[in-house]
Amino acid sequence: MKAEFTFQNIPVSCLDMNRGQLRGLPKNPRFFRDNRYEAMKKSIEDSPEMLELRELIVYPHGDNRFIVVCGNLRFRACKELGYTEVPCKVLDISTEIRKLREYAAKDNVSFGENDMDVMLNEWDRSELQDWGVEFPQKPERDEFKDRFEAVTDETAVYPLIPKFDEKYELFIIVSANEVDGNWLREALDMQHMESYKTGKISKSNVVSIKDVRHAIENRDSKP
Repeated sequence: MKAEFTFQNIPVSCLDMNRGQLRGLPKNPRFFRDNRYEAMKKSIEDSPEMLELRELIVYPHGDNRFIVVCGNLRFRACKELGYTEVPCKVLDISTEIRKLREYAAKDNVSFGENDMDVMLNEWDRSELQDWGVEFPQKPERDEFKDRFEAVTDETAVYPLIPKFDEKYELFIIVSANEVDGNWLREALDMQHMESYKTGKISKSNVVSIKDVRHAIENRDSKP
């Protein structure tokens, strides 16, 4: 079905944003954050001829009044920029409400994605940003994660616990699986030892030789 419309320059005073005043056409769901809206205003201010290339789409409603079906944010920006009239495509009064909903929804849909490699390497980034094109924000650098991932078997310092410094002689027992780890905890009664972090009795993976000796001697003395 071909849309029937005419071209007109319509006074801003005769245009109304879509606030749901036409039965069957919900209010415009589109909104921009402040920075994006200001970028769009700047785009219109810098290139007003774009309004001639992409007119507002409006529908007659009342005596010499029109509802903006597509382009509500552009219309708002034009008002704030001091426009007295804007170019419009005026849909025929016989246009079905269902088609108005379809036009409004499809006008807000963005198909496809930008190839960021092309945009960054072949386009001028400052120009694109001036025209309202957004670039993904770089994630904040996690310095701790960087240091942690840089540790290798050759550079690692054991243990990685500030409390245990050079005055301690360290013994490391490696468990390759959960079964062996659980056996050691049970054999040494580690779940009932004093935690090196809190001083409370709880499960701990860091124990002193005194505690190990005590656990072994108690086990050997049992009948």
